[in-house]
Amino acid sequence: MLLETFSRRKPNEFDGDLSLKQWVSYSLPEAVMDIVDVNLVTPQGNQKELDVVASIMKVALDCCAESPARRTNMKDVVGMLQKIKIQLLAC
Repeated sequence: MLLETFSRRKPNEFDGDLSLKQWVSYSLPEAVMDIVDVNLVTPQGNQKELDVVASIMKVALDCCAESPARRTNMKDVVGMLQKIKIQLLAC
């Protein structure tokens, strides 16, 4: 859900074998402005904002690993998101 929210894309919008998860994974961290919904960042997209968005997208990717054993547990996800929030508030 985080991938859909932050990219403003639906999983079924992609052609062929490409998925939303793959598209985000291939684009991070260099092309974060290409995947993030433009309404979520300032027009100039300062580097700290982009780093925060990339961090959130990485957490989302960790949550949708193919193997359930490789997925990050929710307790760790909450901790990661709290650290990202602190980072964002420092911007």
